[in-house]
Amino acid sequence: METTEIEAGVPLYLYEIAYLLSPLVMSENATAEVDSSIVAPIGNLGGILTSQMTPILRPLAYPVMKVISSKHQSYRDAYFGAARFELSTQQVLVLKDLLDKNDQILRFMILRLPKSADKAINPIYRKILSSSRHDTPINSDLIKDVEAPVEPKEELNKEELDKEIEGLLEEKAVA
Repeated sequence: METTEIEAGVPLYLYEIAYLLSPLVMSENATAEVDSSIVAPIGNLGGILTSQMTPILRPLAYPVMKVISSKHQSYRDAYFGAARFELSTQQVLVLKDLLDKNDQILRFMILRLPKSADKAINPIYRKILSSSRHDTPINSDLIKDVEAPVEPKEELNKEELDKEIEGLLEEKAVA
């Protein structure tokens, strides 16, 4: 990432914002809500939007609480989206304050990306491995440090088990 500079000589750094948007927003209005709540403030603060991921309605792993009009609201679904943008450090603090006051944004996280990061978002969705995938044979050349399988021990009868316990207790008493 190369830092660009605006007219005043303030360097712009590459940031990424990930957000959860309220599920009360209609699906056809989700993109418009993101444009007015996130993209427009970035532009108004002198930032440059480099890429954006369309918000997708997703079930959440746990309920998210948000205080709206002095009432606690709990949400189990939310629109998840992300955007990358260039902005000065001081303006990111102003953007954070603006987003904190927005009732439609449940949560967000802004990260400053390293210089080597791409300006475009590359979303990778991880899927839960199905059990059928585990049935495929494993290439033993790829597995190096696997312990040998443990062989089952012979079952001891009650008398042998008592003798072994007494032997362990005697060793402990001597030590």
